[in-house]
Amino acid sequence: MKTGVVLPVVLLVGVSVLLSAAGLFALSSPAAERGWQRNQLAQRQADIRSALEVLRLHLGRQRETVLRGGVPEVESSWILRETEQGMLILRPVDADPTGLCSPLRPESGRLDLRVTPKEWWGRAAELAPFSADLTKARQATSVRSLLQTEMSLRDFAQIEPLLTVHAEEPELQFDGRQRLPLGGDWNEEIAKRVADRFGQVASDVLSNLSAEGRMPHDIGDLVRVLQSFDVPVPDWIEILDAFSFGSEVARGRIDLNTAPEAVLAAVPGIGSVAADLVSVRASLSDQERSTIVWPVLRGIIPAENFDQCAVYITTRSFRWRVDFELGIMGEDEGNFLSPPDRVRCVVDLGTPRPSLAAWRSLNLNATVQGLATEQRARDAEKDADDSRERQTSRPRNRTRRGGPAASDSEPASGPLRAPARSRPPNA
Repeated sequence: MKTGVVLPVVLLVGVSVLLSAAGLFALSSPAAERGWQRNQLAQRQADIRSALEVLRLHLGRQRETVLRGGVPEVESSWILRETEQGMLILRPVDADPTGLCSPLRPESGRLDLRVTPKEWWGRAAELAPFSADLTKARQATSVRSLLQTEMSLRDFAQIEPLLTVHAEEPELQFDGRQRLPLGGDWNEEIAKRVADRFGQVASDVLSNLSAEGRMPHDIGDLVRVLQSFDVPVPDWIEILDAFSFGSEVARGRIDLNTAPEAVLAAVPGIGSVAADLVSVRASLSDQERSTIVWPVLRGIIPAENFDQCAVYITTRSFRWRVDFELGIMGEDEGNFLSPPDRVRCVVDLGTPRPSLAAWRSLNLNATVQGLATEQRARDAEKDADDSRERQTSRPRNRTRRGGPAASDSEPASGPLRAPARSRPPNA
């Protein structure tokens, strides 16, 4: 082959190789980027799971404190691991605007949307204006479901600290043992357990009440039985702690030790003395905090009226909400190097092995709520436009000769079109 031909061929082959290499690089670069992003996401998810496990185990070690009416504590921060940029830090943030249990939030110190009687909403001044929306949310799995109503973000932020869907309490005694079941069929096994715990006389009394059809069916009934037998109030403590009625899990009870005044005011039998309960809680002894009888012992609620509220109250919250930030901190330990992940979780201490009742990311909260509000505004505007269009397109009635003008006809029967509403993403 001649020299003048070889050189162009070599150049052509070289250019082809370079173009092929460039094309392969261009194809592989997005794939490499996607792979890096997947690895980063997987690492973030693993870090969040590690943080959740740290909180679960830390609160689980304080379960006995909770059983006796106490409040668990958390560290100001944890170091989860070391990275090239700095330390991966888990830092709890305030989840309790009342400040009583900050940064934790006791879920039994709130009104449960699922089981709170509808007449309670009107008893709390902060909640009364939203009674209709709260009543409709009875099947809610999250307090955020209220954002699907016409409630504004400002109103939601105001009442959200008073609400929950996680107020659940296992029927356990101070020492963690299962309570003795009453209210059902009285049998020899229960009679023996009562006799072993309180003596044969107590067992015989309950046997007679069962035979007469007067067996207590809830804590309020049991209080009335104790009143009828003139049992001293201090003796109520052990008796009321020992028995349960119905299922093994109670829902919706209000924690006397942690509930805000507005929540306590909604409970029958408490009402106007809610402020008095809040004012003395800090001075309670450990023994007083462990029993629902302490308002009677402190003279705030008369013994003869205690049956009205006894069935609705507790002194323990087994589910605790924790909001936390998770991110990398450098030498300046006060600030994250980049915006951290924000996560909310609810830790359940109802069993000896604590668990997570729920958790979710908070990073998209503001975006999602803003989009939902904008969509509702657009829907309302569209409904108004549709209404105006229907009015302008309605044919006018013609006046008949020799007679009065015909009046507008009655609207057609049938359901009216409801305003359109959008549902925000389940973030």
